[in-house]
Order: sequence, then C-alpha cells, then structure tokens
Amino acid sequence: MRAPWLLRVVERLPLDEIVDVFHAPLRGFLARHPRVRRALDGSWLGHPLHPALIPLPIGAFTTGLVLDAATLFGCPWAARGADLAFTIGLVAAVPAVLAGLTEWSYLEGTPRRVAFVHAASNVASTQMMVGSVILRAMDLRGAAMVVSTLGFVVLGVGAWLGGELAFHYGAGVGRISEDRGNTDR
Repeated sequence: MRAPWLLRVVERLPLDEIVDVFHAPLRGFLARHPRVRRALDGSWLGHPLHPALIPLPIGAFTTGLVLDAATLFGCPWAARGADLAFTIGLVAAVPAVLAGLTEWSYLEGTPRRVAFVHAASNVASTQMMVGSVILRAMDLRGAAMVVSTLGFVVLGVGAWLGGELAFHYGAGVGRISEDRGNTDR
C-alpha cells in the first residue's frame, strides 16, 4: 500500500541533523537512567505507555472544543467547563509527552524523522492550547476559542502522524515483548 502524500513529504524532509541534536542526548540520558526509561516506556505495563496516555489530553481538548461550541449556542455554563477541560488537557499532556519522547528514543531512520514532525506538531498544538488558556484567563474568550480551534487542527495532524507511526511503521509494536527477556531493563 502506498503511503499518503503528506507522509511521503514528511519522510523526505532533510531533518537528520536537527533530529540528532535532540535524539542523541535523550538516548544517552535514558541509557544512564534505566529506571526512568522503564517507567516511561511502558515495559512494566506490557506495551508502550505513550498510546495509553494520549487519550486523556486529546479527550480533554475535544471536550473543551465541544464546550466552547456550546457557549456559542447560548450555554454560558459551558464556558467554565471548557476552561477546565483545556487546563486538564495541558496537565495530562505532560506524562504523554515524556512517554512519547522515551518511545522516540528507540526509533531510527525514517520513523525517527516522522516521529520528530509528530512531536513538533504536538508541541505547536500544546503552545496554542497554553495561549488559549492564557487568553481565557484574560477574559478574551473569542480569541481563546480561535486559538484552541487552530491548536486542535494542528493536534489532528500530529495525531494522524502518530497513527502512521504505529500502523505504517509499526513503531513500538513488538518492542516490549522482545524486551521481556532482557534483565538489564
């Protein structure tokens, strides 16, 4: 099966030098701290931890978006819920990011580059969500809603790339079962 055009574009991006700047130190840190690596890679769980953590921030951001839409249709009570949902999403994103970085440390070649773009789009989305929460605190709800909607679109691109990593490249698939016999973890 041929990869979608966007994936083919991402695969060809000349990112190896930039990726190495981040990948090598992360891999070194995790090699020096195997307990941290084990806690974040999900080997204790029996499968990668990152996919188990991402539904909470994505679900919270989705809830915030739906509640924002409800405020546009005359439900003033939904505004406070949207603010809370976006804040919960940001808090929940922290462990998902840490687990994702750990999972990324195992990747090589093209999947590593694709995962870098996946992470970069999620960082951009998270920054937009932070901006939205700040705008909400400043009582600039309309601007906050625009920024969080744009952040949600960017999050969708990152999520799609994450799906491609799992289903097109098999990132993380089988890694835990292969590692179960390894006692240095």
